[in-house]
Amino acid sequence: MTETMTILASLAPVFFVMALGYVAGRTKETDNRNIDSLNSLVMDFALPAALFTAMAQASQEALIEQARLAFVLFVTMLLVFAVTYFLQVHLFGSDRKESALVALTASGPNVGSAGLPIAGALFSKSASISVAVAVAVAAIALTPLALLLLESADGKGRRPFAVIRSALLKPIVIAPMLGLVSSLGGLSPPPLLESTLLLVGQGASGVALFLTGLVLSAQPIQLTANVGLITLIKNVLQPLLTGFLAMLLLDNVEARVAVMLTAVPSGAFGVLFAVRYGVAAAQIGTMLVVSTIASIVTLTAAILIGSA
Repeated sequence: MTETMTILASLAPVFFVMALGYVAGRTKETDNRNIDSLNSLVMDFALPAALFTAMAQASQEALIEQARLAFVLFVTMLLVFAVTYFLQVHLFGSDRKESALVALTASGPNVGSAGLPIAGALFSKSASISVAVAVAVAAIALTPLALLLLESADGKGRRPFAVIRSALLKPIVIAPMLGLVSSLGGLSPPPLLESTLLLVGQGASGVALFLTGLVLSAQPIQLTANVGLITLIKNVLQPLLTGFLAMLLLDNVEARVAVMLTAVPSGAFGVLFAVRYGVAAAQIGTMLVVSTIASIVTLTAAILIGSA
């Protein structure tokens, strides 16, 4: 019962902040159509600052100890991304942009907002480093891949090298990479820089969730077979795959952390990128909402089974 209440208490703020954004958009308190500036604030400044500090503050020893966990998460996320992208293109006939964003939604868990409080409540304080590693793996592996597919599908006739360079030079990709290099190199950011980035990144998760609700308020809810499939892949199949790999490579506690991190609902990056690249966000937003609601059951089950 305690674990169930912990999960509900951790997901409640996610729902509440998204609901605030949704209500603000529906009541026209905040413009839910012209949101480029707010999206730029989140994607180019707040989230990159938060990702950099999360990685840079982790000790070199702690990150090295998390190498096997990072490998399990890396393999799981990439496999789910690849399978989802293939299904979207060949089964549902979606274009490359939408397929990439649906794959990102299916493979990228919302560890930054939902994972951190749950990890802190259920495991030791060192589990926060595992959350930072999970965020970094998603940002370093999934984000560049999604951006590469989006940039290559833009139809601007650019050379492959230019597409790759454009994708990899995005602040949201560079920031966690620099943080990882800083930590592994034993380099601490100057205190002034660190305090500045902490201030910039403090509201990243909250603003991202509010923006997600704002975007959803301008979109119709589309309950389709595809939405059900993505929810199944994200909430059930991804944790199962993680659990299988974790049993082979991780100890019991690490395996429980890994399963929990992939059992949290979908992250908001798919919706935020949809806004930036002009992709219809209705179906992707519905996937995010349904995954979050379904996680009340699926995440609880994953944690209870893991602790049995």
